[in-house]
Amino acid sequence: MKKTLITGAGRGIGLSIAEKFYDENHNLVLLVKDKIQKKILEKKFDKKIVKIFFGDLSNYNFIERISKKINYVDNLVNNAATRNGDHFHKVRKKDFDHLIDLNFKSLFFLTQIFTKKMIQRKIKGSVINLSSQLGHVGAYNRTVYCASKFAVEGFTKAAAMDLGKYGIRVNTIAPTKTIVNEKELILTKKRLNLIRNKIPTKKFTQKEHIAEICLFLTLNTSENITGTSIRVDGGWTAGK
Repeated sequence: MKKTLITGAGRGIGLSIAEKFYDENHNLVLLVKDKIQKKILEKKFDKKIVKIFFGDLSNYNFIERISKKINYVDNLVNNAATRNGDHFHKVRKKDFDHLIDLNFKSLFFLTQIFTKKMIQRKIKGSVINLSSQLGHVGAYNRTVYCASKFAVEGFTKAAAMDLGKYGIRVNTIAPTKTIVNEKELILTKKRLNLIRNKIPTKKFTQKEHIAEICLFLTLNTSENITGTSIRVDGGWTAGK
């Protein structure tokens, strides 16, 4: 059985990825943000093959604790992230620090820690970083979020070069707006219509599709795909 670690697995895209890998008989290590999410997932998954930990990934002490509890993984899925919608001039330092710590620093150090373990065990593993179309283009009121996702994209390319000789691959998946809660379609209909009109295919990304792509990036059929970004954005970043 392959062992896969997934961050931000308590809901949305992360939960869909966890469900997909669970169905594919992976041993799972799931990181969630609080005890409530942990309890919900404990009822959903078999404890014999799924380990669940809760904590704040923006706190390096939590990352160190996880590194001591988990001796290796075959795949690492860095999904956990948050966003900030403030205008550039209104971004507060504490919000900036939290977002960068969660969206980029946690991803950087988890990858550093667990790829070292892969190398020690001669595991040709796969690291998958959840990015965004906003890791490729800018947007209004998204300075910090875009900065973090551009950092993820740059890190992915450089890490792929450093780790390629060990057979470890590093890629990103960059979705457009993804529907993670069906209530969104009703409660934010006007906003969603504005976003949909900017997408050439006029389709939002489905979280289940992200999970499928994530699984693909762990298979032998993707063994020569590294240092790249799979943009699941309906053509948003293709041009105007």
